[in-house]
Amino acid sequence: MPSPARKRVLITFARSFLTLDIARLMAAGGHSVTVVDSIGLPVSRFSNSVDAFLRVPAPTFAPREYCRELARIVRERSIDMVIPVHEETDIIAQMRAEFPDSCELFLSDFETENNLHNKYEFQRVLAEMGIPTLKFAQVRSMEELRALDFTTPFALKECYSRGSQKVRKLNPGEIPDDIEFSPTNPYIAQEWFKGTQFCTYSVCRDGKVLAHTVYPVWYAIDGKSCIAFEAIDHPQITAWVEDFIARVGFTGQVGFDFIVGDDGELFTIECNPRGTSGIMMFEPHHRVDRAFFGDTEEVITPDLGSKKMIGFGMGLYGWKKSSLQGNTLRGFLRDFRDIDDVITNRRDPLPAVMMPIAYIDIARMCFKYKVGLAEAFMHDHEWDGIPITR
Repeated sequence: MPSPARKRVLITFARSFLTLDIARLMAAGGHSVTVVDSIGLPVSRFSNSVDAFLRVPAPTFAPREYCRELARIVRERSIDMVIPVHEETDIIAQMRAEFPDSCELFLSDFETENNLHNKYEFQRVLAEMGIPTLKFAQVRSMEELRALDFTTPFALKECYSRGSQKVRKLNPGEIPDDIEFSPTNPYIAQEWFKGTQFCTYSVCRDGKVLAHTVYPVWYAIDGKSCIAFEAIDHPQITAWVEDFIARVGFTGQVGFDFIVGDDGELFTIECNPRGTSGIMMFEPHHRVDRAFFGDTEEVITPDLGSKKMIGFGMGLYGWKKSSLQGNTLRGFLRDFRDIDDVITNRRDPLPAVMMPIAYIDIARMCFKYKVGLAEAFMHDHEWDGIPITR
């Protein structure tokens, strides 16, 4: 199939390694790349795959101003496609009327995005479709929490949350008193299920999966947020994703978290209707840009068995016992030496060199918002369900 014509692409959240990878993949396909962020020194700014970096308002704290500035950049630079990477996806979906019709926003309508992003709504959608789910319930108050009829341990997490942050494992009859409730961001209680965990990443258009990968939860921050990845083949999970995406008619990037029991029973824990780490499994020769633009008739997949790691994250967390069951220092050092880092690239060396500089703004946000490093990384690009009024 012929290559798509050269496009002008705008990618958000330039501090993210996902954005850096998408920029490199788009540039490899011959496209012009503009990246934006609310901080001044995001790592993608230093990539030779990027034609321009522009600073914009923080979407979490100034959503209308953020979208209007994006729309201005789209018009000024004749952008063909906006690819949102993190939770600014939901914000842009609410403000899509601000953007010219000549530019495609690579996302679905807001209702679809929100139903997948909100952890309770996602489980409700699955149940309405007749797709098996773990037992779940929405919790808005301490009274509702104490009244749950769970008889086995369950997870409690906010309906709008990310990176497995603040997930608590609770036992029936042992409810702590220190849980705070938000009127706009309730909790979901979800049956605790033992099994093998997997994640997916897919690029979809109009209900069709055009690029896809599955990877097991391997090295991960406290066993939750992956920092090392291996592309595998899992037909059961792939079939589930293709069926669900077709039924929803989804367009955009999406990732799912799965757990598979010892008997092969499959459950989907949550959905991330945005970019996820799986994009980093793809190489330039895969031409994943064709999936974004709908110029492929086959599902594009990475090479099975290929391994990648976020070297910075592995250095900070990968050596810890909590990052991998049975972790040893010898095993960690072996894997750290053998796995390719997603940042380091001979054809694009400057982002790796400038990593310490790029993290100055992130460190500053730790102090500004009084949060940890992982939380600060995403803090001003999160969306917790508060509607945006135009």
